[in-house]
Amino acid sequence: MDNENKQIKASKWALGILFVISLAVLVLFFGVGYGNTTYSNGKNLTDPQYTGVLLIWLYALVGICVLSVFGFGIVSGIRSLKGRKFLTEEEKKKTKTGYAVWVFVFTFIVLIVSYFLSSTDPVLKGDGEVVRTVWQLQISDVCLFSIYALLIVSVICSVLSMTGLFKARR
Repeated sequence: MDNENKQIKASKWALGILFVISLAVLVLFFGVGYGNTTYSNGKNLTDPQYTGVLLIWLYALVGICVLSVFGFGIVSGIRSLKGRKFLTEEEKKKTKTGYAVWVFVFTFIVLIVSYFLSSTDPVLKGDGEVVRTVWQLQISDVCLFSIYALLIVSVICSVLSMTGLFKARR
């Protein structure tokens, strides 16, 4: 079994494990019941029992995604630089570089710009509580801005891909 098949098999296993954990968390969230009662806006509200577990799992998935993008971007960049070092100038012109480095750079720039655009103004939640913790306010803004920017770029790239703009030229 060659190295590429091992990598594909490992990534299938990792994706399968993440899917099974996600399925278990969703079953807990939707299937167990509503046992937490909170008082908000003059009303008694009933929340699902495993809301916290779902939120923690969602944060973990976002973290895994960000680490994967940065990790694979760095590894891909290092590999392409090492591989190009031994090529002649003519061979360097003929070889194509991957998009992983550009994805890494773009994601890094989006996160930095999102951090500087984030606000630290207190926010009033639905239950009347005011969130004043600076890191919570900034993290939520960075996540929202990053999601918006990456969603827009994903849609644009999908449309351009469907038009055939990125087809391999021979």
